[in-house]
Amino acid sequence: MPHCEWLQPNERDNRRSIADAMDLLHQHAAFEGGRTVKIRIGGLRLPSQHIVGLVAVCAENAAAETAFIVTLPTCKTVWARRLGREDLEEFDIFQLDGATVHGNGNVELVDGTRLRAVELTPSLLPYHVTELEWCIIRHTIAFMGVESECRYLLPSERFCYALDCSALPALQDRAPLLKQIRGYILDQDPALEDLSEQKIADAMCKFGIRIPRTRRTRRLGSTAAA
Repeated sequence: MPHCEWLQPNERDNRRSIADAMDLLHQHAAFEGGRTVKIRIGGLRLPSQHIVGLVAVCAENAAAETAFIVTLPTCKTVWARRLGREDLEEFDIFQLDGATVHGNGNVELVDGTRLRAVELTPSLLPYHVTELEWCIIRHTIAFMGVESECRYLLPSERFCYALDCSALPALQDRAPLLKQIRGYILDQDPALEDLSEQKIADAMCKFGIRIPRTRRTRRLGSTAAA
């Protein structure tokens, strides 16, 4: 299995098109060795029940040691032109899942439709989630073995699954100890040796998996019983 290299993940929100991702892949010579560039879309179900797409452009090669990945802003739709036409059309983001991107930036969907000038319409999330927080949540769910409880099947021929955030708070009573989660994450990704238990707790709190208990405070003026 090739090692995955994420290219400039902190700049994700500044990218707006497939061409932006391709420019970055060209800068890192990601096309050497006959790599195929694919678009991968993951689903995220928000507390509002809306489903948005987590977008990644991946330069893959089964024989290569490294796969390059460029992420783009979370979105629900994209605007693009079909090859040979000038009018803009809106497409659901999940139509791009599995699409092939050619060196000139044109996109070929799995049904053979060819698009150019593909621009994303970013979706505003209820809160900002960092790449590290996503990593923590994915590892926590895997460690607990509850993937089947936390995903939502999209009605598509490709059987896309979305992370069902509304199901995560139900895991509170089964959440492992923070030190156990940290140990599992380090086993999977030793590069995260500086990850603190507090950071794990913060990420779990953001998704409702672990809600800190509030301490009861004595009201001013209260007295002990006589």
